[in-house]
Amino acid sequence: MKNVYEDFGRWISILYRQFQKFINNELKDLDITSGEYIYLIKLYENKELTQEDLAEIYYINKAAITRSIRSLEDKGYIKRIKNQRDKRSYRIQVTEKALKVKHRIYNALKSWDELISPNVNDDELEVLSNILKNMSIKSLDRNQKGDDICENK
Repeated sequence: MKNVYEDFGRWISILYRQFQKFINNELKDLDITSGEYIYLIKLYENKELTQEDLAEIYYINKAAITRSIRSLEDKGYIKRIKNQRDKRSYRIQVTEKALKVKHRIYNALKSWDELISPNVNDDELEVLSNILKNMSIKSLDRNQKGDDICENK
């Protein structure tokens, strides 16, 4: 019997890798990578976040976020401000430079959407997104429980 999850994994992996290539190419002249733009998007939406917030939103470890945030800061797209409530953490905000390229990032995302889903309506995309989200949450829950089980041994 064919393993449908193997197909899911393969197609999601292909789509993800192609998306990374597309975004890297579209934003190359801005020196923003596919691993960095996601943080700018969340900062555009929220005005200010901490690295801990980003770790929770994306389920990415803090070390990986630190590297991307440092890179974006070095490039002048974000600024880190010492958190007055917790001196060990920083509040992160976009800079004017980041605001000037906001439309480019959103246009690149729109171009990708138009490229890969010209015959898919918004309702279908919403259903697909919810299915993938629910499956992802279940896998995260399972893995976190598994981590707890392993830690208690």
